[in-house]
Amino acid sequence: MSIRPATIGGPSMSGSLSGFFTTPVSILRATLTQNDVGEPVPTWAPLVGHCELDALVAGGDVSVRMKKQEFRTGSVAHEMEYRRVLIIGAYSQIDHADRVRIADRDWAIVSLVIDLTNTFTELLCESLEPGNL
Repeated sequence: MSIRPATIGGPSMSGSLSGFFTTPVSILRATLTQNDVGEPVPTWAPLVGHCELDALVAGGDVSVRMKKQEFRTGSVAHEMEYRRVLIIGAYSQIDHADRVRIADRDWAIVSLVIDLTNTFTELLCESLEPGNL
């Protein structure tokens, strides 16, 4: 009996896991628009082909250091929130300078990994609106 190679990842894996990827996310890229007097205004626009992607979103507690990252403004302490976003497919156009929109809230991309089988794109995202402690 010979040993047959087994493929980990690929279309069969993404197909069998697709029911878990129920959160739509969109990738946003920095762009310029114009105000009423024609001056350039920086803004964020959806990246073409990267809107409403099926994703699995989970808490991003990746280490004690990141979990406890906080800072003070005046007398208020803020703690940064993190999320892990796993998207079905390899999205090589996503860049660290882009943002991710999850349920009408924007997140900065801290880390970006596409697995070796090009089955998933994993993002670690940091809240752009820190919560109060």
